[in-house]
Amino acid sequence: MPDNHLNSVDKKKDNYEPLLDRVASWWNSDTDYNISNKKAKEQNKPSEIHVNRKNFSLERWTDQRVQILEILWGTGTRIPGDAAFNKILFKTGSLTSKSKILDLAVGLGNCARMMAKDSFAHIDVIETYPDLLPYFNKLTREHKLDRFLFTLKGNLVDVKLTKAKYDLIYGREVFFKIKNKQHVIEKCIDSLSTRGSFIFTDFILEKDASSYGIFKNWSQRENGIIYPISEGVYRKIFSGLDMKFIQPIDYSKQYIHYVNMGWVRLKQYLEVNKFDDAFVDIMIEESELWLSRVRALESGKLKLLRFHIVY
Repeated sequence: MPDNHLNSVDKKKDNYEPLLDRVASWWNSDTDYNISNKKAKEQNKPSEIHVNRKNFSLERWTDQRVQILEILWGTGTRIPGDAAFNKILFKTGSLTSKSKILDLAVGLGNCARMMAKDSFAHIDVIETYPDLLPYFNKLTREHKLDRFLFTLKGNLVDVKLTKAKYDLIYGREVFFKIKNKQHVIEKCIDSLSTRGSFIFTDFILEKDASSYGIFKNWSQRENGIIYPISEGVYRKIFSGLDMKFIQPIDYSKQYIHYVNMGWVRLKQYLEVNKFDDAFVDIMIEESELWLSRVRALESGKLKLLRFHIVY
């Protein structure tokens, strides 16, 4: 294993900082985006961890990336937040076995499985990234929930939804990656049944401007695939619809908490497990993605809001 990928369980034979310490310092830094080794110069070794960016793509999902996601967020979970958090976000008291539900971004399926176990309802799911579906399907079968969960063909922009079908439509952090939000929102609302709820969380900008400083560090990780807007723009979209708009709730602090919990789990994993260069490449890229989001949220220029609309 190369010197710049030292395993965290190795002893400090020459005072050279192990990977775990270097990543921890990087995570706690306010401005430094380099995973550097401060003692490297005196040891005549590379100052930064070499990351092969060809091993990682925001649009590609591999066994190793899914493994790292589950280390961070928990088994069957793609994004920060446990079952308790998802219940706070999406659970409504009116769901029964006769309810029809739509998950807009199922991922590995943690939230959809929670809904199915609690309500025994019919749940249609959409996933923009086909590479994730085999993992979702495997977990669904393992939990014996395949008779409740059904995958619709197509991504959120292209999928055809049945009019007035769903009692609940929900989704975690999906719209900031969609350019024409109004088209998709109107499609979702058309598929709500009478008194149905449309609930989603999204990253929103404190103010709406493409030159906004938040993009300097945040969107460099997701450049070209994100289209965040402000709360004001969302309000304009909803104002033209015959719906009850409930005041949005800011869950930025809770989100940061769950990311930090994931970071603790990752550190614990690194302390006791062996890993290779490929693991480090993907771990660093994935960690940098979430770190950039957390820094944006901590700045106050980016927020995670929960929107709730009732038909």
